[in-house]
Amino acid sequence: SAQVSAWRRISLVNIGFFPVIAFAQSLALAAVLVAGGYLERQGRTSVGTVIAFALYLVSLFDPVAKLGDWYSEFQSGRAALAKIATLLETPVTVPGGSARLRSGPLRADALTFAYGNAEPAVVDVSLEIEPGEHLALVGATGAGKSTLAKLLVRAYDPDEGRVTFGDTDLRDATLESLRDRIVFVPQEGHLFSGTIADNVRLARPDASDEDVRDALRSIGALERFEALPGGLATDVRSRGVRLSSGERQLVSIARVALVDPAVIVLDEATSSLDPQTEAAVEHALAVLAHGRTVITIAHRLSTAERADRVAEAEREKPDAAHEQS
Repeated sequence: SAQVSAWRRISLVNIGFFPVIAFAQSLALAAVLVAGGYLERQGRTSVGTVIAFALYLVSLFDPVAKLGDWYSEFQSGRAALAKIATLLETPVTVPGGSARLRSGPLRADALTFAYGNAEPAVVDVSLEIEPGEHLALVGATGAGKSTLAKLLVRAYDPDEGRVTFGDTDLRDATLESLRDRIVFVPQEGHLFSGTIADNVRLARPDASDEDVRDALRSIGALERFEALPGGLATDVRSRGVRLSSGERQLVSIARVALVDPAVIVLDEATSSLDPQTEAAVEHALAVLAHGRTVITIAHRLSTAERADRVAEAEREKPDAAHEQS
């Protein structure tokens, strides 16, 4: 493929071109110093002349090395462009319908789902979550909690059964209304290169600066980000490396607040946070969950205790999830 060819050319440049240039530069510099030292001992040149010649030689090789760097960057860009083109050409596997979702209970009716030809990750699961209710999904690793959560937000369509919200099958709803009404919050939200405000605005590209500020203010994070040297215009860099894990999660939660959904599915957003920001994220989640339907993938007992009900995932039984009071 074009991506493989581009990366192969980059590898050839890195493996072959740069070592050869570095070796040639070292060899030429050694030859100049040896020859210059010999001539200087015979009085046919001076130390300054030898040093100047060595510096000129280094300057000669610099453009050649930069040319190799530019070629490597060019090939990297080609490979990235090929990836973007492949992504844009990938057909939509979760097509939208024409209905608009309205408020009501979220129901999963006899869901069964498998990834490809693997064993089913979810088997005959039925759940009903009333509006404003907090449900915790618990179970061992690999029991299907995350898969069930992704089915509830229609990241995947079930092989059997259906998910409804307010008596409307999610497969019949428009993708716009689905993403506005039901939102998934991962353990660590992904941030893109850009400002804090830009990353919050990803949830609603048409949102104004004041809307972004209101979203951050509603979860109690506005003052924290305004205290940064650049305020909301701070560039977080790729993957948000300039922010802590807790601050990245606060930006992710602010996106949800900006959308104002009816249902929030949380993959326990505080399980991998630093202690300094865990309390802030807990407060933001509590504010966000108020008056909304919440489904939490619980990794800790304290999270399950705060829920109204618990659904336990068990791989050993035919019913992959059953409710407990």
